Amino acid sequence: MNAILITFNKCAAIEDDYYMFASKPDDLDDLSEFTRIFYFDDQAPENKWRHLDIPYFSTICLCVVKSALGSQRKYAALSKNGDISYYWPGGQGTEKIVDAGLKKVAPMYGYLNSLKEIDGCLYACGGGGQIYVRDANQWHDIAGELRSPAPIIKPNHAINQFNIGDDIADIDGYSAKDLYAVGRNGIYHYNGHSWRLCQVFTDEIMMSVICASNGVIWTCGFNGTILRGNAASGFEAVSHYDDDMILTKMAFYRDHIYFASNEGLFLLDYTKEKSRLQKIDEIVECEDISVVGDTLLCIGSKSIYILDKHGWRELKHPDHT
Repeated sequence: MNAILITFNKCAAIEDDYYMFASKPDDLDDLSEFTRIFYFDDQAPENKWRHLDIPYFSTICLCVVKSALGSQRKYAALSKNGDISYYWPGGQGTEKIVDAGLKKVAPMYGYLNSLKEIDGCLYACGGGGQIYVRDANQWHDIAGELRSPAPIIKPNHAINQFNIGDDIADIDGYSAKDLYAVGRNGIYHYNGHSWRLCQVFTDEIMMSVICASNGVIWTCGFNGTILRGNAASGFEAVSHYDDDMILTKMAFYRDHIYFASNEGLFLLDYTKEKSRLQKIDEIVECEDISVVGDTLLCIGSKSIYILDKHGWRELKHPDHT
């Protein structure tokens, strides 16, 4: 039987030799809601690849959940409509963030964008200013005044007459009382009670945020924008790339920050004050990146590349050989 070509869209590095990928078979049309999850285990004695299918599910984010759901590590796939599928050795489960996604009844807040474990808790964020945290049993809204449902448009009402909630692209933080979120309107900080906009000198849309261990917050987004700082001192621009490039995700790896973008994979040496973005020529396209231990995982729509102590290497998927 001929292999069915697939297109990768998300990845997660679980261990140095164990990876997770979200993909969609190419024989499905663009409107079909479907995810094929692949696992690659380099320690498996025989078949290193295995997969499972999630019908009616469009994965927007993958997350390795270390402790938020108990002592056993789990792997989570978040759909844009707020459905979450969890997997672990010997089991699986699903749940729904009730207000998320597109519904037939109001209020409607829109799609989700990101799922992340922060200080032993799971957080999710998305359109309409949605920000949620999961306790031991269920999800709770913590967006406060940021959350705003999509307006019900009536005849003769202009769209600019309505308050539309921010599209929160990503979230990170140090604790439940020290969180950062980024989106269309900039960078927000949460002190455990409320969110406030941080001082920034750009109107670019921000797509990704990382809270470094030294207390410096990094964020990136449209037109190659890279900012660093924190809520107390504000943020400064450190990028030197003025173009239509969109930096969609970033990850620390050794002494650099790597950036996924619509123009490929880039890196920035954050130890140097006037460092410039450098393109990784080996990577033609970069849909997503993930780091664990001594491994950086990078996917294109049809490719998988791994950077470790031995340098770059390509991991061939069996359906693409």
